[in-house]
Amino acid sequence: MSNYYNQIAQIYDVTRALPPLISEQVIDYILRIVNATPETKFLEPGIGTGLNAIPIIKRGYSYTGVDTSKEMMEEIRHKLQGIPDNLALIQTDVALLPFENDFFDVVLTRHILHLIPNWQQALSEIR
Repeated sequence: MSNYYNQIAQIYDVTRALPPLISEQVIDYILRIVNATPETKFLEPGIGTGLNAIPIIKRGYSYTGVDTSKEMMEEIRHKLQGIPDNLALIQTDVALLPFENDFFDVVLTRHILHLIPNWQQALSEIR
């Protein structure tokens, strides 16, 4: 699956992005419902090109993204012109997350569970 996403990484946002105003409203809502504070740590399995992540990263929150596709994560680096201090990108399988339990405060996922063959294990890892 990562090979497919490596191939479409540069056009992914054209087919998936929300209009900027709507995207900002969605992010505002997410931050509000999770009661985000400056110390809140976010994890996004399947970070892709950073559609959810970048607005949160730009607001200064600690954000870790994992994905199997190196090229998708390269799009984030390109958009942000590098990797800011509050962002960690890790290329790994969502079913094998390399983190201690309860390390993150919030986990965001979007359009990934249907793509993971071992989705039960992935959900277990996320939880």
